Amino acid sequence: MLSKIFNKEYPEFWKKYTDSFKNPATKYVVISMETSGLDTDKDVIMAIAATSVINNRIILKDSFEIFIQHKAFNETSLDNEFITVSKVDKITESQSVEIILNYISNSILIGHRIDFDIEMLNKLLSKLKLGKIRNEAFDIEAMLNKILETNDKMYALDEMSNILKMPVSNRNSVADDAYSIALLFLKMKDKLGIR
Repeated sequence: MLSKIFNKEYPEFWKKYTDSFKNPATKYVVISMETSGLDTDKDVIMAIAATSVINNRIILKDSFEIFIQHKAFNETSLDNEFITVSKVDKITESQSVEIILNYISNSILIGHRIDFDIEMLNKLLSKLKLGKIRNEAFDIEAMLNKILETNDKMYALDEMSNILKMPVSNRNSVADDAYSIALLFLKMKDKLGIR
């Protein structure tokens, strides 16, 4: 009985993900999510976008945006912006996990309030009886707080762009947010000595 528990057969994509940490990270991956709310116990991930940053360049051709199907979720509680994409093709949670883990591999994750995003991803992994996200992560809000020498102040993406004297995005999708986060990260990383 115990041997069955300890010798659980994990999916190939999970093995590939965990094996990737034998090597050092070679890129940053910027993640943005749309969730049904801010309660990690009750809410779900509706969409995820990601893009890579390599050698101080945003690699747009290496980006993705996926929408996740939730059978028991009532979409009428979402705002109009998200309802307009409700007709977009969606994939299952298990398909989304495979796509995400294959994409992020051992990279360093970047996000706006990244701890929440990682917690939501971990909840998804837990549903599939997999482990937790192992990636190192940087939060752009924490980076700005460090630069401004403030303590735990919260900033919207537009507010951060204004503070750093950058153009403000129209932000029509999670992919737009991922791109904005990538630009903000590039603007701040050298100031903080992040290589």
